[in-house]
Amino acid sequence: MALFINSQKLVDDELKIVTIPEHRWYPVYCRPNKEKKLVEFAIEQNIPCYMPEMMRHRITRGHRVATPVPMFSGYVFVCTTRQQNWTLKRSQYVVKMLPVAESDESRLILELNIIRIFESLACRQPVEVHPEIIPGKHVIISRGKLQGIEGIVEKRKNNVEIIVRLDFLGCSLATLEADDLELA
Repeated sequence: MALFINSQKLVDDELKIVTIPEHRWYPVYCRPNKEKKLVEFAIEQNIPCYMPEMMRHRITRGHRVATPVPMFSGYVFVCTTRQQNWTLKRSQYVVKMLPVAESDESRLILELNIIRIFESLACRQPVEVHPEIIPGKHVIISRGKLQGIEGIVEKRKNNVEIIVRLDFLGCSLATLEADDLELA
């Protein structure tokens, strides 16, 4: 989990992303495979940024290797002033900064905090599904950090993946324990 504020990496799951006076959070669409370079650039410029990560597992020369990769390919989230906004736009890593109205920033921050929770949950293994929880069913998370969030069961094998729709970004996240679910 890469959340940087004042050029310091914050890894505590309990730390929440919040509004910063005279700053605004923006999703930034990066050039291909330049998310980490944009984070490095933002740190150099003392710009708060967040790049959600997950571990990608692969086998190389017979050994299982886990490497951190961006959860949302092509996206980094930054919190900038107007001046810092222009600094980022002039960098060689930014394709587009997605506009965020002042009224929508609180929804984006809520979704970024949900993403942070998913990052910490992704480190744990999923649990077997209850028989009544089948693909296509609407569920509500009944306990834990994601309590109250609605999702849709996408698939069921020996584990369950619960899809939580994040309207602002138009994408979804997955993985949750079946014991924490109720049918909606």
